[in-house]
Amino acid sequence: MYGYVIIASWLVLITVWVVGAFTAKHDTSSHSKTLPPLLLLFLLALLIFALTQNLQGDAFVLERTFFNLGLAISWVGALLTLVGVAFAIWGRYDLGRDWGIHPKEDHKLVTSGAYAYVRHPIYAGAMLALFGSALTGSIVAVALFIISIFFCLRRIKNEERAMLNLFFELYPAYQKKTKQLIPFVW
Repeated sequence: MYGYVIIASWLVLITVWVVGAFTAKHDTSSHSKTLPPLLLLFLLALLIFALTQNLQGDAFVLERTFFNLGLAISWVGALLTLVGVAFAIWGRYDLGRDWGIHPKEDHKLVTSGAYAYVRHPIYAGAMLALFGSALTGSIVAVALFIISIFFCLRRIKNEERAMLNLFFELYPAYQKKTKQLIPFVW
């Protein structure tokens, strides 16, 4: 059953992202690489299809594991996945229409809500959710967690630079008072 909690959590996150793509402001960049909303819907449908297929006739693809730490740890993983997804969605909600890969028209610096705890709550939540998913030992989840560390740290570096350029007076003070990914720690 913990697997259903994990899958449902990720599907909720993906759904929020797809719906959010329809409401986000336009990028200031003329060469925006944001996927069109219809393509995002197609990718969501494709992901749901892939997660519900059992082409091999054996174990569900996400149940193939590197390790098994037991049922209790798997449920802890499911809970961490749920909390991580909720934190990422909270961060997405706080950004409102300013959410996206590139700066938006009339972009505002958000420092309240989830952003009062960490500067990158979407990445923090996603990595926590992937860590929780990886606690089940799933080969897919472990691989995605490892990849997410490198991806998120790279994106954070680029976003920090962009925010310093965009909010050169406000962002340094925000950096001093708010941790990057882990509240009160880092």
